[in-house]
Amino acid sequence: MKKPENPFSINAYHGKDYFCNRENDLRTLHDHIENDRNVVLFGWRRMGKSALIHRFFEDLESSGEYETLYVDFLATHSLEEALKTFTTSVYDRFGSTKKGITSTIQNLLSSLGATLTFNPMSGTPEITLGIRRPERSEYTLNILGEFLRKRKKRVVLAIDEFQQISSYQKQNAEAVFRTWAQLFPDIRIIYCGSHRTMMAEMFSEKSRPFYHSAMLQTLDPIPLDNYVPFIQKHFESKKKKIEKELIEKIYSWARGQTYTVQLACNYLFSQYTIVKEENVETVFDNILMQYQAVFANFAKILTINQWNVLKSISKEEPLNNPLSRDFIDKYQLGATSTVSSAIKALVRQEMVIIDEGAYLVHDVILARWMARL
Repeated sequence: MKKPENPFSINAYHGKDYFCNRENDLRTLHDHIENDRNVVLFGWRRMGKSALIHRFFEDLESSGEYETLYVDFLATHSLEEALKTFTTSVYDRFGSTKKGITSTIQNLLSSLGATLTFNPMSGTPEITLGIRRPERSEYTLNILGEFLRKRKKRVVLAIDEFQQISSYQKQNAEAVFRTWAQLFPDIRIIYCGSHRTMMAEMFSEKSRPFYHSAMLQTLDPIPLDNYVPFIQKHFESKKKKIEKELIEKIYSWARGQTYTVQLACNYLFSQYTIVKEENVETVFDNILMQYQAVFANFAKILTINQWNVLKSISKEEPLNNPLSRDFIDKYQLGATSTVSSAIKALVRQEMVIIDEGAYLVHDVILARWMARL
């Protein structure tokens, strides 16, 4: 893995030297996997779930006892797309060698009736499954499960953005994947999701197929006490300097969200040798300016009431009682019933979250931008 130019990565995992702490989360994952428990790893967006999985997988691979597979369902909208993504991930992980495609992968693709081609522009593999019937989908999953079960080492599979399967229409995807997981108990599974509410409901509601089928593990913000030495170490490695008080300011502004902390530090590291308070404010301004065109469109997507309530919450956060007369009157939001309806819609979309009883705008950068309106 190439060493990054900037130690504060915002796009990919670059190795343990650029990964801040989460030792407790890693220990918990190790305990679950080593004791044959599947895991549900969920938390608010941009808390670093994917990076944690890659860091954990690095440990597992180094032990020599496991093989790992990462699959991302974010861009999938149907069971067919999910299975294509799954198959492509298996090919990417196990199929390519210096001598070409392995015989086991060739046998797998043949069993699936899959067609493998290569994009003439990018050279990347493109797999076509030709799935048309529900029973064919289950057959494809079972073939993939047999392939993973027969690996010489135990396989740990992480499925990112797993909540997507609950939105597949008329396909009973939750039941299909739950049955598959029961058929292959040797495969350890980490179900990851950034839609905290949907993930919690999927694994805690008695009427759902995945009810109590995995251990729930919530990902919380990295403590400030861990971030301070991590950030200062990387600045000092290039003879740069940032004071603890300024890191505390960044952490507070970012609400402890991993991505936003990393983003602010990425800018500061690239632009300044000795970071001053005005530099931090300049970076905050630049970040908000870059997102302005995107955020301005939200006013067209939301109703007027939803927009006004969202803006008001951003100015007050953390907000404990959005239906209080003081809050409604302060921002002239109208009738209590109107505010209640807007909040329910915003919470359902997870634009607003409820964290330890307080209402917050989910996207931290959006919250900071709206607070200035």
